[in-house]
Amino acid sequence: MAAELKELKRLSEGSASAQATEEAERALLAFKEALCDYESLPPNTAVTSNSKGERKTAMQGYEYACILAAKNILKGESALERHVHLLSPFYWDYRQELGDSPKRGEILGLELLSLLVGKQLGDFYCLLERIPLNERTVKCIDYVVSLEKHLMEGNYNQLLKMRQKSPSSLYKSLLNNLEATIQDEVASCIEQSYPSISVESAAKLMNVKPDDVLKYANDKELWKIKNGIIMFGSNEDAKNEIPPGTARGLIGETLNYANELERIV
Repeated sequence: MAAELKELKRLSEGSASAQATEEAERALLAFKEALCDYESLPPNTAVTSNSKGERKTAMQGYEYACILAAKNILKGESALERHVHLLSPFYWDYRQELGDSPKRGEILGLELLSLLVGKQLGDFYCLLERIPLNERTVKCIDYVVSLEKHLMEGNYNQLLKMRQKSPSSLYKSLLNNLEATIQDEVASCIEQSYPSISVESAAKLMNVKPDDVLKYANDKELWKIKNGIIMFGSNEDAKNEIPPGTARGLIGETLNYANELERIV
């Protein structure tokens, strides 16, 4: 088993490539086959002379598997979710026997981030409730909790800024996915808020370059661009545009909000 664990550790410290993926899949299969000889793994909770060593070895191997999945060395959308699930009993059910792994905070943060990016908010909050308050101050966990707060507040600019301050390189791929999700949310808000808007203004709101907005618009059936103006739906009157961030624009949005509130009341 020592050889299989050492190989997983070596691969987890590398980078993604076709060769690394093939080697990782082979090493992980060998590791899991070796685990079949262990008698102390879930659902067995009995404490024996061998249980601590066996469970610690399994925990370390699954941690390496999570790292390989986060780095996209292990392929498949469910690779991270699957191995986090396999790791979970060792972090929670056997915690008193094994103690805390040095990677615990980083991996729990990775799991939280995966749930947040996947919009599995129910599972996100369930996991967060399971984490003791004093442990939520751990850098990686606190970082993801802050991301969730800004996401719920709709503070997308702050979210994009925090993306550059990730406490772990393992979060890079998921944060890229989160950025795409944020841009989709902002684009949807723009579409609902303005009858038309300039490409430059849309780019500023989405925090991308104007060329990226043009590419984005090509995938949107209801986005029509004419003379540097994006028109939504069937509206082709660019004169109705209210530039975002201006006093007139803010007043208009406030009045619209007041009218809608009055109708509801």
